[in-house]
Amino acid sequence: MKTLSFIFVLLCTPQLAFAALKIGVWKENITPTVSERSTSCMGGYSLPLTNPRCDITDAHDYLSLRALYMANNDTQFSLIVFDTTGVGDALINDIRQRVSMLTNKVDVDNLVIAATHTHAGLDYQGIWGGIGIEYRNRIVDIAARAIIQAQSTAQGVKIFAAQTQVPVSNRRGWGIVDDSVTTLFFDNRKTDQPIATLVNLSAHPTILDGNNIQYSSDYIDSLRTNIERERGGMVIFVNGILGDAQFSTTERTIEKANEIGKLVANTILESEKAKQRVMGTLNVSTITFTHPVSNTAILQLQQSGALDINLDDKNQISVDLKYVQIGRYTSLLTFPGEALTRLGLPIKYNMRGKYHLFIGLANASYGYFIPSDEFGQIPGRNTEERFSMDKYAGDEIKRVIDSSIK
Repeated sequence: MKTLSFIFVLLCTPQLAFAALKIGVWKENITPTVSERSTSCMGGYSLPLTNPRCDITDAHDYLSLRALYMANNDTQFSLIVFDTTGVGDALINDIRQRVSMLTNKVDVDNLVIAATHTHAGLDYQGIWGGIGIEYRNRIVDIAARAIIQAQSTAQGVKIFAAQTQVPVSNRRGWGIVDDSVTTLFFDNRKTDQPIATLVNLSAHPTILDGNNIQYSSDYIDSLRTNIERERGGMVIFVNGILGDAQFSTTERTIEKANEIGKLVANTILESEKAKQRVMGTLNVSTITFTHPVSNTAILQLQQSGALDINLDDKNQISVDLKYVQIGRYTSLLTFPGEALTRLGLPIKYNMRGKYHLFIGLANASYGYFIPSDEFGQIPGRNTEERFSMDKYAGDEIKRVIDSSIK
C-alpha cells in the first residue's frame, strides 16, 4: 500500500512526474568583416535588384546570431535567430547539413532557423544583392557550431511566462493589430539565476529606413541590451504577426530606434512582476505546408538565381512548420513568412493555452501571407501583394494550421 501511495504522489507531483526541461543558449557576432563587406548587401528596401545598399562600411551595433536549445526527455526543439531580413532555403538546408556533419546530439528535424527581420541586416535571400561566398560559408559554420554550443551548455530551468502590450499600429489602415508581447523567462532550476529571455513581438524592425548606411538590428538592439543589463542572461528576439504591424514614427534615426527599444524593454521587465510559472512536458509536432507560387515576379527571380527558394517541378514550395507546447498553458508556432493581422490573429487565438508565441519568418522567408478577401483591397497600397507568392496562400496555410492544432 505504501508503494502504491508513493507512485500516486510521484505521478501527481509536477516537479517529479517528468524530467526537468533543459535549455542552453549561445550568441555570436555575425557582422561582416572588412573584406566581406565589399561583396555583401543590406536587404529589405526597394524593389528586388534595384538600388542595392552594398559595400556598407559602418556598423551602429553588431549583428548577432542567437541560438536556443530546448530538451525534455527525448524531445528537442532548437532555434537559431539571425539579425537579417530573411533566410533563404538553400542557406537553411546548408546549416542543417553542417549541424548533422558535426554532431548527432542535435535533432535537425526540430531545428528552426529564423530571422529578426531587421532591414539594416544583410540580404540572406539574394534579391537585394545578396552576400559574398566568404561570408556565407562563415555564417553557415558559425550557426552550426552555435547550436551545438547551446546544446552542450543545456541545464535544468524554471520557466515563467508573461504578457503585455506595446503601442503598435496597423500600416494597412485596419483597426486591429497584434500589439501583444509574450515573453518566456528561463531561470536556472537550482540557483534561480536568469539564463535567457525569449521575446515575441509583432512590429517591423524598420525604424531605420532605406537611407540608412549602418548595419544595425534596429530597435531590437536596444530592447535586448536593456533587458540583459537589468535582468541578466541572454535575450532572444523573435518577430510575430508583423506583416502589417509597425511602430508609428516619422523619426527614422538610430536615436529613435534606441528609444523605442528601451520603451519595449521596460514594458517587458514590468510585465515580469506578474509572471506565471510554466509547468509541463515539451511536445513538438510538425505541420507540412505545400503551395504553388503564382507570382510571376517571384518565379522570375527564382529562375534567374537571384532568389533563394526551393521550388518543385510544379512551382510549389514545401515547408515544415513546428507547433510546440510546454505543458497545458504555453504554445509556440513557427510560420514561414510575414502574416498579416487578419490572418495571424485568428490562428493565434486557436492555439492552445494562455500564452501564445507566433514566430514569423521561421524555416523559410516566403513573403507576405494575406487573407484572400483583403488581397488588393487597400487603396494606394500593394507592397504586401507584390511580395506574396499567391493570393490564396494565406487562406490555405490557415486551413492547414487550424486543422492540425485543433
